[in-house]
Amino acid sequence: MNLHRAKYIIRLDDACHQMPLEKWNIFESFFDDNNIKPIIGVIPLNKDKGLGSNSNPDFWNLIKSWKNKGWSIAMHGLHHQCEKIIPRHSFFKFGNKSEFVGKSLNNQTKIIQQSIDCFEQNNIEPGMFMAPSHTFDSYTLNALESSTRIRVITDGFSFRPFRKNNFIFIPQQLWSVRKLPFGLYTICIHPTSMKMDQIHKFIEELEKIAEHIISPFDINFENIKNQGFLDLIFEKVYLLISRYKFKQK
Repeated sequence: MNLHRAKYIIRLDDACHQMPLEKWNIFESFFDDNNIKPIIGVIPLNKDKGLGSNSNPDFWNLIKSWKNKGWSIAMHGLHHQCEKIIPRHSFFKFGNKSEFVGKSLNNQTKIIQQSIDCFEQNNIEPGMFMAPSHTFDSYTLNALESSTRIRVITDGFSFRPFRKNNFIFIPQQLWSVRKLPFGLYTICIHPTSMKMDQIHKFIEELEKIAEHIISPFDINFENIKNQGFLDLIFEKVYLLISRYKFKQK
């Protein structure tokens, strides 16, 4: 990875049986036209009513078609039902709601096991974990380690991937397109909650960096180092800036 020119990964959250396909199809067409292979966060048994109401009976075939294109499939929790938490209790001390944080190891293991069972019943093996609301704790990692083969997580804050607690973290730092001079940045998109004009504007911004967008499969995982001093400095500065922004709203 060339640290003198920023590269980007795209991740789309909240793929579920009820998602509005007309919105997702716009992104899919753009990705196909530009050979972009994003990360897709899949909720296997969605119970979040805010993500839609009409269930798609062909949902798992759609996920298979994306996987066959070379898109990365991530386990995005189980039900996507979150409860309020204290941010400092989360692994990266970020976020105020969670499907995992605060639950016992036994309960989290049951959630992870039920989720992976849903994937396996539909002949799909997720290669990553994507926690709803970006929040999880050490018990979540223990549950993943004991119940799945997932060892890659799309979350965390740095300018590069890093290893920590027996997992590889591909940091997720952006929710909009920002041109940056170096590093690897994941841009998080929520198609379901976006309006059509927002989707088209977002795609216009993505077009400006399309040649710099890579797939997680382009990362040399063997060369990823343990979280170090520079990663921790980036994390602390990032969280300080984020908390300041939230206070201004």
